[in-house]
Amino acid sequence: MATVVARQGDRDRMSHFIDTVLAADDAGEAANLSYRACWIGESHHHQLSDDFIAAAPSALWAGPKLLDHLVRGLTPDHGFLDLNVRSLWVLLAIRPALPRTSDETGHALRRQLLAMLDSRELSRRARRELEVIRYAIRLAEA
Repeated sequence: MATVVARQGDRDRMSHFIDTVLAADDAGEAANLSYRACWIGESHHHQLSDDFIAAAPSALWAGPKLLDHLVRGLTPDHGFLDLNVRSLWVLLAIRPALPRTSDETGHALRRQLLAMLDSRELSRRARRELEVIRYAIRLAEA
């Protein structure tokens, strides 16, 4: 339901979903990443049930396709912006080397971070999470 109303401009329900389901524990965050990775074709294994969502992400997929997908979703008008930012934040927390493994996506991420942080469309949470991502990237490059 949160994704449907977010596409129609109601970001409050998505924020509630992120606060109560995803951020409630690591299992929710991992399930979100695993689902999204499977949905975009990151995993090389066909899933016959939703049981894979509960597995540790490291066992299922590496992350470069998911990173690229999430970076392309860093636009102010994207209906799932807060979910994309949260997913990117979690992905880089569990796979901090990803921006360095793909130069093109890493450069796109840096450009999008600057553009997004200048945007007035960000929620407080998204802005905070993007600032953390930018800081983590700067530390990794130092």
